[in-house]
Amino acid sequence: MIAQDPILLDCPFAEKDEAKERGAKFNWDEKKWFIPPGVEIELFAKWLPKTIVPITSPSDENSITLNELLSNIQTTIAEQHNTRYWVRAEVVSVSTNVHVYLELTDHDSEGNEVAKARATLWHHRADALLERFEKQTDMPFKAGIKVLLQVRVEFHTRYGFSLDILDIDPAFTLGDMESKLNRIRAKLKKEGIYQQNHELAKPLEFCKVAVIAPPQAAGLGDFQSQADILSSLGLCEFDYYSASFQGQNRVTEISKAFEMLNQKHLKQAYDAIVMIRGGGAKADLFQLNEYEIAKAICTAPLPVIIGIGHERDKTLLDEVANHACHTPSLAIAYITSTIIQNARDARQHWQSFVQRPRKLLNSAQADNARLLAFIREQSIKRLGVQREELNFQMQTVKNASQNQLAKATHQIKSLMEQVLLGDPKRVLNRGYAIIRNSENKVISTQIAAQQEASLIIEFKDGRINCGKK
Repeated sequence: MIAQDPILLDCPFAEKDEAKERGAKFNWDEKKWFIPPGVEIELFAKWLPKTIVPITSPSDENSITLNELLSNIQTTIAEQHNTRYWVRAEVVSVSTNVHVYLELTDHDSEGNEVAKARATLWHHRADALLERFEKQTDMPFKAGIKVLLQVRVEFHTRYGFSLDILDIDPAFTLGDMESKLNRIRAKLKKEGIYQQNHELAKPLEFCKVAVIAPPQAAGLGDFQSQADILSSLGLCEFDYYSASFQGQNRVTEISKAFEMLNQKHLKQAYDAIVMIRGGGAKADLFQLNEYEIAKAICTAPLPVIIGIGHERDKTLLDEVANHACHTPSLAIAYITSTIIQNARDARQHWQSFVQRPRKLLNSAQADNARLLAFIREQSIKRLGVQREELNFQMQTVKNASQNQLAKATHQIKSLMEQVLLGDPKRVLNRGYAIIRNSENKVISTQIAAQQEASLIIEFKDGRINCGKK
């Protein structure tokens, strides 16, 4: 079986290392080892608290030890009260030392204390439960509040009776007022409109604004004193829609105001909607926490700016609106600062526009100068490269011409030598003879020689005539 909650063990000091190896943890407050949730219980069977059957004493068969008695009580409580209970109580004290320790009390109708008990919120549950409680109630878990706790009864032989806190119901502490807020939030979120207006883009400019406010409200006067200045300067136009912000007609009148301005917005667009009223009792401000009013803000086609109450007072309308300014004065200050900032931006843009052509011209001139210098540098560099290339080509032609001239000279010499080798005188000197006919024509074949009547044979040292017989 897996432990669902911490289980204290009766582990002797000598066996602590063995218990630790099996996964047990030490509770410094209880000074005992315990089984943490999620660990197999059977691993610690020999240290689990056991029911002690009264042992007969040799001297007194009817007596038992205190430990035996309390162990029996522990077993009885574990068997008879093993269920979970939802308990209403008031928190008397809260202390934290790893775990959260509480002292709870209960009073009768006359205010007299009628019950008191210790309770423990173990650290493995404390963070999640307290975070949920504070998130839903928007208040810390502290002494003096009334709570609804889900508990399990525990009894220890050394530490006595206590309650193990398993859950906390924040709705009980919130009360009717806070519970109503939570129900409205949940409904808006379920419908998918809770963040709808909040996620609209913030207004970039204010030229025409719709204002919803109670008639004769003090906050309206503070708002109008500044709004009239903007109107007189032609910077922004304001349309006012009256509606009660408290009383039985508040929901109807505010919803009607939204309907009217939405219809006018279709003809002549507004930049934003402003809801304002001065501070008052917190209960009066909470009258605005109505589903219909919140929905009208969530579904508004324009960003809604809230200026209701004081900074310490926050309503549901602040949560769902596009922008919350807390007071009417801060709302008009937000509009004024936006207009002023836009004027400053426009002036800066105009100055930038005037200076930009000059900057562009200077930049272009600088770019041209850089380009001319670059072209000049590249031209000189390219001319040098071409000059070197021309010199190289000229040297190549010169070398080639010289090579061709030398080769031709050599060929001429060779040809001359060949011509000289064919000189008749040189042939005759080598022992050859030249045969001619009577007309001094060279005869080079036998057939030609037989056809001649006489032949002239020339030797290197002279000629002889040979006639046919």
